[in-house]
Amino acid sequence: MSILKFLHDAFASTKEPYDRYVGRHTQRFCANAARRAKTKEQKRIWFSSAISADEVIATLAGLEKRRSLGALADWQLRPGVDGENYLKALRIYLSGLLLLYGMCKEELLAGFGMTEPEFLQTWQSVFEYEEGDKAVFDDDLLPAFRDRGIGGLVSAVGGLIRDALFLPGIACGEEERTSLQELMLSDLAALKRHLEKRNENPAEKGNRK
Repeated sequence: MSILKFLHDAFASTKEPYDRYVGRHTQRFCANAARRAKTKEQKRIWFSSAISADEVIATLAGLEKRRSLGALADWQLRPGVDGENYLKALRIYLSGLLLLYGMCKEELLAGFGMTEPEFLQTWQSVFEYEEGDKAVFDDDLLPAFRDRGIGGLVSAVGGLIRDALFLPGIACGEEERTSLQELMLSDLAALKRHLEKRNENPAEKGNRK
């Protein structure tokens, strides 16, 4: 599904509870991206990242059916989950993607025309990170990725999302981690396609939005 088609379908929808719990955050993130972006490339990648998190969290929660979940399809929501928990889960997934994006950091920063500190600061602004979100990135996800690679990162992301939204004690074993890893690597592949498209179309380089 194209980014424009997704945005049209999601933002035109008044369906509840998707719009209340997930869609309105995606809309706000994309509005932030549109305001902050100085190039088409920046806007495209921020939009794509927001949509990736939207699709995964909304599908996991049973609000939409946009991604194939594999073993994660059996996860059951915890009763009484509120909007803040959904927002937390969105940012956990986004932080996981941000760390994966580091695997093509040089190309990404070149495409954005930013230094690494500038990119991280703007990412936090676009996705409205709060202190708790930064702590999750610094204290949980970054060490997991640094010490145990992609598998460790996926395990940490899955455990944190489970704790935010789902019943305690649900399975988060090898099959579930494999399913989540497939989702995250698919989103990393989407980023790489955006960067490759830019390289194939050098006229886009430096274009203002």
